[in-house]
Amino acid sequence: MPDPASDKKEAILKTALSLFVERGFFGTPTSLISKEAGVATGTLFFYFKTKEALIDTLYLRVKAEAAEAMGKGIDREPDAKTKLRRVGRNAVTWGIANPEKITFMELFAHSPFVSTSAHEEGMSHFLFLENIIRDGIREGTVQDIDRHLLFCMMASAISAMIGRISTAKTRAEREMVIDQGLDYIWNGLSSEKGGEMRNKKAGKKDMIP
Repeated sequence: MPDPASDKKEAILKTALSLFVERGFFGTPTSLISKEAGVATGTLFFYFKTKEALIDTLYLRVKAEAAEAMGKGIDREPDAKTKLRRVGRNAVTWGIANPEKITFMELFAHSPFVSTSAHEEGMSHFLFLENIIRDGIREGTVQDIDRHLLFCMMASAISAMIGRISTAKTRAEREMVIDQGLDYIWNGLSSEKGGEMRNKKAGKKDMIP
């Protein structure tokens, strides 16, 4: 039997997501969210004491959903490189299926409207990604660079891939873009080129009389 209270809360969250993406934080008053969700303003404040509390809840929900989707199947991959490619492909697939949610994450990733505690809890869902990076560094296949910078670069590249894939006319073109995008991400993370360059430089030094 449907739960009317749960239905109202879900309606508020779904409506808020669309409006925040379309109008931004300041352009989305709680009165408009209530109206579009078909609930009284008092009902909205029953579930969410403030607009900031609403956006925190929405942020955490979207982050958790994205993390769950991105982590699917990584345990079946043998090393950091294939795990990261799996994460990237999962992220693209989820982003294409959830354009509003991916836009919301991009808009509020560094937003002051999301509390510090929500930011920290949201990132905790992605610890599996940090573990993959750590394993890759131990394997000698991933560069040991600032984690936050690394994650931001990955997110930007995946966002660009999603945008490009939306214009692909065929499945073959879409797969080509995904493969090229994943290669681009890996080339940015990989320590292999750095190792090759160091070896070349060392070789040149050895040749100096």
